[in-house]
Amino acid sequence: MKELLQIGLMIGGWSLVALCIASFWIPKVLCWREKLAGLTPLMRELWWTYSIYVWISHAFFAVLALSFRDWLMGGSGSAMAMCSFMLLWWAVRLWLQFFGFDLREVEGTLHNRIAKQLLTLLFMGLVVLYASLLCWNAGWLERGFLP
Repeated sequence: MKELLQIGLMIGGWSLVALCIASFWIPKVLCWREKLAGLTPLMRELWWTYSIYVWISHAFFAVLALSFRDWLMGGSGSAMAMCSFMLLWWAVRLWLQFFGFDLREVEGTLHNRIAKQLLTLLFMGLVVLYASLLCWNAGWLERGFLP
């Protein structure tokens, strides 16, 4: 199980790197410049600030997954807390993917449909990964409480 979780962290980490790189195209694809133009300067600044915070969080999660695998699997309270936080982060994002966002204004091109499906798979995979890591750190997978 340990080796599987380590492979999952490697795949998850590199997937997050890909997400961070792809995120640079989101403003263009979703026409942020035009859509944000009607906001007040403060609201535009807040929008960009929150967007940067989210991007930095994703980059940080990638660094943790790729460079701190042993710590994330170490069973410490801090590892459990971080895995819990990342599980909650990705579970909320997955919920938003299905129930929170109205994507009707996004053009239904083949590329956009593929991107939506890939994002959904990524979010599902990250929820499973961090739930598994939380169970590992809690000792439930080692002791055989879960298959």
